[in-house]
Amino acid sequence: MLTGLVLLTLFACKKAAAPSAIRPPVPVTLGAVIQKDMPNHKEWIGNLQGTVTAMVKPNIAGNIIQRYYTEGSVVKQGEPLFQIDPAPFQATLDKAKADLATAVATQTKVQQDFVRAQNLLAGKVISIQEFQNQQQNYQATVGQVAAQQAAVQSAQVNLDFTKVVAPIGGLSGLAAYEVGTYVSPQSEQPLTTVVAIDPIKVVFQVGQDDYLSLIAGSLKDPSNAAQQRKENQSAGMQMVLSDGTVYPQKGIFRAANNQISMQTGSITVEGTFPNPGTLLKPGLFARVNATVGVTNGALVVPLAAVITIQNLHQLAVVGPDNMVSIRNVNVGMMTRDEAVILSGVSAGEKIVVQGTQKVVDGCTVMPLPASPAASPAPTGAATGEKGATRALPTASSTPAN
Repeated sequence: MLTGLVLLTLFACKKAAAPSAIRPPVPVTLGAVIQKDMPNHKEWIGNLQGTVTAMVKPNIAGNIIQRYYTEGSVVKQGEPLFQIDPAPFQATLDKAKADLATAVATQTKVQQDFVRAQNLLAGKVISIQEFQNQQQNYQATVGQVAAQQAAVQSAQVNLDFTKVVAPIGGLSGLAAYEVGTYVSPQSEQPLTTVVAIDPIKVVFQVGQDDYLSLIAGSLKDPSNAAQQRKENQSAGMQMVLSDGTVYPQKGIFRAANNQISMQTGSITVEGTFPNPGTLLKPGLFARVNATVGVTNGALVVPLAAVITIQNLHQLAVVGPDNMVSIRNVNVGMMTRDEAVILSGVSAGEKIVVQGTQKVVDGCTVMPLPASPAASPAPTGAATGEKGATRALPTASSTPAN
């Protein structure tokens, strides 16, 4: 019995010591690290605003008796928008004109008396004191006439203010007050707003890292700054609306703020896009894409090949014997399809593109036929995040039959 237990124990030890089964090669799709000039594509989230937004407020107080414009229509600069009751202001103007006429008549009489006093003084008929009195009376009437002329001008200005006109040309807003409402310069809301939206402005925040990459060339050689700005203006910007529609008009950089925010670490940048037909409205959100400079001789891999674990980036590099080596790499700029590798691999090395979740360091792979995703997209290619990106037809597009 004891002998049987010993034999059973030895058999169990031999079975445990048996070599494990060899793992078969893992089927994967391979790609390659290629070296090429990589346009520096950047994307930011922005919102659309008018280039100028004018709050239309009354300069005088009174009741609105008429609205001239159609809400939401395009108005021209100086076009009438509202009419405030002009009756009290017309009365004030008429009274000011009457007072001016009285002052002019008084001045005429006093002027005649002053001329007579000059002649009498020359003949020594009146004293110097009497002449000076006449002179002072005349100067007082001249001042009264000037004051009445100013009163007429002020009354005329107030009367003109009863017709509220568009301060700029642009798209009008809804009227905040109905006809019959009493308004004044102290009213809480403006009568309406007028927004200039052709071109329309897009405002977005550029992080300080992106900003530094934008000016990297100019920092190395300040003489390149003007040429860099010219190239950026020539390249322009592309706008993708929130539903994925690509706006057909190309935009340009307009201006950047004069400082980076201490709270957000970003700088406010503005661009403008043509807006024929005023189809785009302020308040819309959009993605802004721009190409700013080119990285010469960049090492580029398909984005699908990059393994990301927290803040660590890795690539599964395949050697000549189809054995995988997991390497840590430094990743630079990324697009929707590609990633620029700053260090960790060399041009021409093979990498796993599809099947990265199945490989481990030291395993052997079986390459499958390459798919389009296994190689970096051509320079300038762009795809949407969710499905194909739609294009907004231009005004000259011909409808399909």
